[in-house]
Amino acid sequence: MALMVTLDVLGRKFFRSPITGTVDIVEVGLIVVIFASIAYTHLNEEHITVDFVVEKFPQKVQFVVEGIINVVIAALMLLISWSMWGNTQRLLNSNTVTGDISLPMYIFAMFSVVGTIMFALVAIVLALRYKQKVITK
Repeated sequence: MALMVTLDVLGRKFFRSPITGTVDIVEVGLIVVIFASIAYTHLNEEHITVDFVVEKFPQKVQFVVEGIINVVIAALMLLISWSMWGNTQRLLNSNTVTGDISLPMYIFAMFSVVGTIMFALVAIVLALRYKQKVITK
């Protein structure tokens, strides 16, 4: 995407000929990159966290807090995916497409629904892992 934007800018500046569809491709490309990686990042617990208060608690309490946080994340992601599903249906019914190259937007909206559901499932798995840590420790 960065290469495409760079070539588009250079083409626009030096040849007065931008690459048609660059905005569309970058727009849908960002949807794919973000929603394909959000669950994977959470699975590896690599999201940015602010834990300067929680880290002072005993380890068992930390596991309980992390479990609760993951349950909340799962609930919110399922709520978001439900809302996004409604948006996907609206995009499909209205036959909404991107501006320059007419890519159907509902496909990418569906991809975001799948990404948020995967994120919710990962959060549930992590909540269960933390529950197991609380029980065994």
